Amino acid sequence: MNRKTTTKTIIALLAAAVAIAVALLLLLGPGGVMRPGDDDSDEEEVEIVEEDSSEGEADEGESAGEEDADGGEQAGDDAEEGSADDDPDEKLVDAFDALIDSWMEPRDAGVSLADSDAFVAAFRKLPEERREECLQRALNLVPDDNVMLLAGILMDKSIDQELVELVFNDVLNRDEEVKKPILQEIFKDKSHPCWADTAWILDVTDDLPK
Repeated sequence: MNRKTTTKTIIALLAAAVAIAVALLLLLGPGGVMRPGDDDSDEEEVEIVEEDSSEGEADEGESAGEEDADGGEQAGDDAEEGSADDDPDEKLVDAFDALIDSWMEPRDAGVSLADSDAFVAAFRKLPEERREECLQRALNLVPDDNVMLLAGILMDKSIDQELVELVFNDVLNRDEEVKKPILQEIFKDKSHPCWADTAWILDVTDDLPK
């Protein structure tokens, strides 16, 4: 092959390359704006926006659900408080506690028989499952000066023996001048559940009634 033939071949190849380049430019459009896959990219962006929107709606739904739940819990708490206030047993307990509170300080007139009877009557109105709890509170709060208030329960043999013994044991821990007259009163009734212990204590302390 001579030099002329080689030059023609090169020129032909260059012309072909230019033609291919022009054709590609025409296909791609000005500035290469349109490219294969552009449509798919747009669709993907639209789908992402839609997903974000769904997530936003879901978040709003969750927030609303939490608010409803909080509101429901608060309403439930209010309902429980209302039911507790309307509970007749709870009202009786509150009334007895208020009576105890009124005897936490000594009174100039002391404790009368009527006061003791009123205390026992209020105690009897309590629901049985709450009596020990309320009695323990009374034993803790009623001072020695007002201990005769509790004597009404101690002398009432129709009250459960366990509760009577609670008061008896409390009296034994009081000052001598407080417990001695109560023990001597119990000693008069041999049918009292605490009579045997009372007789022994009075005998040991040489305080048996003459």
